[in-house]
Amino acid sequence: PRPPPAGPRPGPAASRGWRRHRSPTGLAMPRQDGDSGKGKSSGGSGKGKSSRGGGGGGGASSSPTTLPCALKLLAPEALAAAIIGKQGSVIAAIRTNCQARLALTEYGEVYPSTECRVLTAQASTEEQLNNVVGQILEKLEELVSQSNVAETCGVSGELKLKALVPRAAVGGVIGKSGESVKALRESSGAKISIGEPAASGPSADQTVSVTGDAEALEKVLAEVNKQIQALNGESWFSAWVMNPGVQQAGNSAFGANQSYLGSGGWAAQSPGVDLMIRTALNLPPYVMEDSRGFALSCHVPNSLVGGLIGRGGSGTKEIQSMTGTKIGIREIPDDNDNRSLNITGPLANSCAAYMLMMKRYLDAEAQQASW
Repeated sequence: PRPPPAGPRPGPAASRGWRRHRSPTGLAMPRQDGDSGKGKSSGGSGKGKSSRGGGGGGGASSSPTTLPCALKLLAPEALAAAIIGKQGSVIAAIRTNCQARLALTEYGEVYPSTECRVLTAQASTEEQLNNVVGQILEKLEELVSQSNVAETCGVSGELKLKALVPRAAVGGVIGKSGESVKALRESSGAKISIGEPAASGPSADQTVSVTGDAEALEKVLAEVNKQIQALNGESWFSAWVMNPGVQQAGNSAFGANQSYLGSGGWAAQSPGVDLMIRTALNLPPYVMEDSRGFALSCHVPNSLVGGLIGRGGSGTKEIQSMTGTKIGIREIPDDNDNRSLNITGPLANSCAAYMLMMKRYLDAEAQQASW
């Protein structure tokens, strides 16, 4: 591809462009293993391999599909251990009692800016997920009564729990001019705070932090659950369910490299990948958080457009859903041989989408050459 020169474009979104060289391009994706890296454990039963957090306690579901309803909670390590139980007995019981899939990220894989692992619950109905929340709150009450975990989990009568909620669902929780969340605070007696979205797009995670007694937390999380499930038919929903969005605890540039290697393994020896990670980690926050967003553009041959887009647009739709970006391929005036590929979104998201699109480009190029 031959992208245009770099430079800001007028309007609300700043544009960044560069020329792509023809050396091979790839993207290392985050692991979604079990609790310890010693093998995967099933998300659908309690029979998975033993893990550091307790037998069969964590890991992404081994099923390639998701159930219709899903909910994500943040679990400090003490709560994660309580949910897993001895040899995975507690999490297995919750799965059985609620007819739900439960998966915890690996030990040490935490949601950014927290020390919490991500618990993803999937079920066939909204009510089953409410039952999961009820059983987790029971374990939370037991934990705070028996251990000194006030900072992360609260105390008796003043429990603390956080949910990860897609940005599109947060609007329903807040309501017009904040009326819904205000009414929820008053009716439940809970303290509710909502964090900033991690990125743009409807699937970007936002934390909803709730403090209060068990009944208050249950009421608030039931409403959060309702708002999330109202969107479970959206195209991005399955990707949101399967992406825990975690990083390695105590991440350094080297640690990030190890956490995001993917199955190929070549990234550990790639100076380019190491440079990319170190650059991203050392950027000041305002660069990644610029509200205007960024744009990347390049030219691609007409003959490869079909391979880039995929059947029925499935390729670009999947990447848009994964990255929270917008991808468009447009005709170029007076150029019958090429089209313009345009990606817009937050800086890191746009770069990730560009790398994924370049993988599709190279795959399409290789397939064309084999004809």
